[in-house]
Amino acid sequence: MKNLYTILTGLLLVFAWNALFSQSYKIDVKISDLKEKEIYLGYYFGDKTYVKDTIQLDENGKGTFQGDSLLDQGVYIVVLPSKNYFDILIGEDQQFYVETNSDDLINNLKIKGSEENSSFKDFQKFMMEKQKESTNLQEEIKKYNEDSDSIEMLENRLKVLSEEVKTNWDRIIAENEGKLLGVIINAMKNPEVPEIEVPENIENKDSVRWFHSYNYNRQHYWDNINFSDERFLRTPIFHNKLEAFFTRILIQNPDTLTHYIDKVVSKSENNREMYQYVLRYLFNTYSQSNIMGMDKVLVHLADNYYLTDKVDWYDEETSEKLKEHIAKLRFNLVGNYAQDLKMETFNEEYARLYDIKAKYTVVYFFEPDCGHCKKVTPKVYELHQEYDRSEFEVLAVYTQTDKEEWTDYIANNEYEDWINVWDPYNLTNFRFFYNVYSTPTIYLLDEDKKIIAKRIGHETLKNILDIEFGRKKIHENN
Repeated sequence: MKNLYTILTGLLLVFAWNALFSQSYKIDVKISDLKEKEIYLGYYFGDKTYVKDTIQLDENGKGTFQGDSLLDQGVYIVVLPSKNYFDILIGEDQQFYVETNSDDLINNLKIKGSEENSSFKDFQKFMMEKQKESTNLQEEIKKYNEDSDSIEMLENRLKVLSEEVKTNWDRIIAENEGKLLGVIINAMKNPEVPEIEVPENIENKDSVRWFHSYNYNRQHYWDNINFSDERFLRTPIFHNKLEAFFTRILIQNPDTLTHYIDKVVSKSENNREMYQYVLRYLFNTYSQSNIMGMDKVLVHLADNYYLTDKVDWYDEETSEKLKEHIAKLRFNLVGNYAQDLKMETFNEEYARLYDIKAKYTVVYFFEPDCGHCKKVTPKVYELHQEYDRSEFEVLAVYTQTDKEEWTDYIANNEYEDWINVWDPYNLTNFRFFYNVYSTPTIYLLDEDKKIIAKRIGHETLKNILDIEFGRKKIHENN
């Protein structure tokens, strides 16, 4: 009985030690040509990389990254003093050996103790070879720009190469089902758009095929991404796909974007970390966008997520600032009707925006001493002179309170023939409704006073009017 007790106690200690050891990471590294140098273990998070661990290699180029808890699974990088690096996978196997040298990190890479990383190394080498072959074939095609037979032969070789890559990917995915490597490669696959037969009586067949491809792509783009799997965040894959979808796959129309924002966000709702990442990416992207009209997307994100109980990582002060910012944007979104303005003229009469009967109206906010206004105001005035008042009119809003400065400026520059107004007591609250925080500020409205463009330069204004009236004249001539 005593011997049995001793054996059982020993077994329990072994099991306890193994359990403790399995809950830690230990990555032995050898960089054969680096002696007593500091190297780093980093990891991806979205489009950025962060340092997780630092070690000093010994006189033989050996060192060990280790910790008493498991690392979050994902793609990690071993960074050398030269800033060169190579990727490794941190999946279920977190105790293994890596060896290479700085001359050729990938081709000299050796892995022991991690079958997944060995497969990942082979995958990297395979892709480097196939990428090189593809580049060479494409260069060859450029040389035979008029030799159709040679081009066809080379394009067929590209198709064979593409099939080799596809077969290799499918094999690795099948062999690593559920593992990080299989998940990553599966996510890298783009939707395969099925071909369609376009009826002969359709004139623009290319447009039909393009729309079919576009429609299929946007519907199946996320088929290989499990939004509950937060391992994706610690790879470069997910961020790149997210960015590509919203900036290159989708048509850059605010209504289209908001529709698919809701679809993508709903996919991530079951995983808090993924949900936060998706929303933060979208909010940062559209709050910093320089593309006109994208503030409508920002308003949608605020109204449906950030200013609701669906987002709990904003403090009260930040939320109040966001509310104020969104309130200023809400009344001047492209496509909305502009806020009516009834302001005093320098003749002490009143002019009203909605009383202007013109095909296009500019609401131009300016001040005489503004350095940029001094350049832009004469250009806007010149443009005003090119059109009949029924075609194009300007409501020029002086934003300051010095009447003498304003009236002298108008008289000295002979700007009396456009509609000059001011609101010294801000009774119309124009700064809020038109979000006027700097001058000059230009809004272009259609004949119904819908906002066509805003915060544009005079060159853009001229281009829009040239196009619109150019089309009108072509139409009239026909």
